[in-house]
Amino acid sequence: MTLRLSRLAAVASVVVLALGTTACSGSDDSSSAATSSTKGSSSAADTAGDELTQATFFTAITDAQSKAGTSHVALEIGSGGQKIEAEGDVEVGKTVADTAMSMTMDMGSTGAGKIAMVIVDNTFYMNLGKMTGDKFAKIDLDDDSNPIAKQFGSITDQLDPSRQLAQFKDAVTSFKKSGAAKKIDGVQAQPYEIVLDTSKIKAFDELPAGAEANVPKTLTYTMFVDADNLLRRVEADVAGSTVTATYSKWGEPVDVKAPAAGQLSDLDLSKMGASAS
Repeated sequence: MTLRLSRLAAVASVVVLALGTTACSGSDDSSSAATSSTKGSSSAADTAGDELTQATFFTAITDAQSKAGTSHVALEIGSGGQKIEAEGDVEVGKTVADTAMSMTMDMGSTGAGKIAMVIVDNTFYMNLGKMTGDKFAKIDLDDDSNPIAKQFGSITDQLDPSRQLAQFKDAVTSFKKSGAAKKIDGVQAQPYEIVLDTSKIKAFDELPAGAEANVPKTLTYTMFVDADNLLRRVEADVAGSTVTATYSKWGEPVDVKAPAAGQLSDLDLSKMGASAS
């Protein structure tokens, strides 16, 4: 098994997860900028339950998620008859260092087995099953000398809420309410169809050359938002793969931690000749 499939799955996952982790400001300056950009409009608290517009959408869901702080996500990726399922927790903070994610991914019929991923303290841990001796390989995303860290480095950018808020707002080419509300996990959620310009989404710019060629100029996301402006589901078609992320347990306690020392592998993925391209 190479890292290529793992890399693509991780990027596809994070692009969708990022839409559910725009919950914190990232810095006082970015928070002020977000507030300034929406000055004169209603706050998320005032607009909760109201029909959202392109001008209010990202600010409203950002404020709602910031208040919730945590969520559980179930992810499905389908491509060419193959299916990948993942499940995990996201904990958002005021900075990237405070933001963490833990996810277990079943690669299904791809033959890659199960993959576990943890992002905490700007460090990416990957358990690739037999390839890593059923332990976690540690990747310091700040280590510019590590080619694997470079390949996965954009993941922290995707989890940086302040960057995501600006990135997705700038990438929107079309926004509209899409049909009637749908009950998801016992909650009514209104779908909105949002078209994004992929040239303005960094995660796709940094895909391997072969994969990047398959990314269309635009991507259409359907985002289901409840009366509290919390995301309940995101559906998309990413490079020919269908991606569905369902969010639940907003605000419930989660415990995302780095793997214990005994769970860590000494394996250096950068020296294995594995490639993400």
